[in-house]
Amino acid sequence: MPPMDRTPEKSRRFEGLGHSGSGLAGRFRANTAATRSLLHRRRTRNRDAHARIHGWRYFFLVAMVILLSMVVLDAPIGYFRQSWPEGLIETAKAVTNVGKSGWILVPTGLFLLACYLLDWPSLKARTRRIVAKWMALAAYVFLSVAVSGLVAMLLKHGIGRVRPTQFDDFGAFAFQPFSLDFYFASFPSGHSTTAGALFAAIALFFPILRFPAIVLGVWLGFSRVIVGAHYPSDVIAGFALGAWYAYFQAMIFARHGIVFRCNGDGWPVLRRDYALLSLRGRRGS
Repeated sequence: MPPMDRTPEKSRRFEGLGHSGSGLAGRFRANTAATRSLLHRRRTRNRDAHARIHGWRYFFLVAMVILLSMVVLDAPIGYFRQSWPEGLIETAKAVTNVGKSGWILVPTGLFLLACYLLDWPSLKARTRRIVAKWMALAAYVFLSVAVSGLVAMLLKHGIGRVRPTQFDDFGAFAFQPFSLDFYFASFPSGHSTTAGALFAAIALFFPILRFPAIVLGVWLGFSRVIVGAHYPSDVIAGFALGAWYAYFQAMIFARHGIVFRCNGDGWPVLRRDYALLSLRGRRGS
């Protein structure tokens, strides 16, 4: 058959793809509008939620710890940075990339995109409830990691603190604000920010794991010191930023009655109907 005889079939295929694409785009817009409407209704319904943003004491304490670590630890770490035991350095190199945000943002982001392309009315009611709850959990993790990471990136390039790798030339307290130079982007640590947000989310999802989650997060953050990428104050600032933003994002969700609720003291706690090991119940809604 001559090639030109297949042209109508190809045209129909392209038309079908075009219709499918426009259909998905329309579904995405409809689901986005439905999400905005849901959030507005939820916020109105929960306008009396006793959500109080706890922050000033936290920031004061963190600022004091950061200043203390700068004065006491950063310069000695700069001198000592090449003297860590080889085994400890290799271990730190093996675990430090857990602090990269991509492995968290890519799967949660793709899952959210897939959810926005779903034909929700065609799903069974129970399936919609389960998928919607997992969507809310994924959105919380995505926003906690993504927004805190963006803030950390803006801060580190705006502050422009020199990295420990340049300690011999500049010391621990050289700054080139807004230079966009990799070697002047040390404060705060982006990996530690991701670790703080992730492990704070784990602590909120699984309160029984709160202490080990914080310990693991701190050790993950300090792996950045051992590999020579950051000073201790960079790590403390990054971890504190990520953890606080995860808490702040939880308060926003609690004010909408999604994933979290506020306890009597105004702190976010996971709603029972969002328990990760059982999404079947409707109590606490």
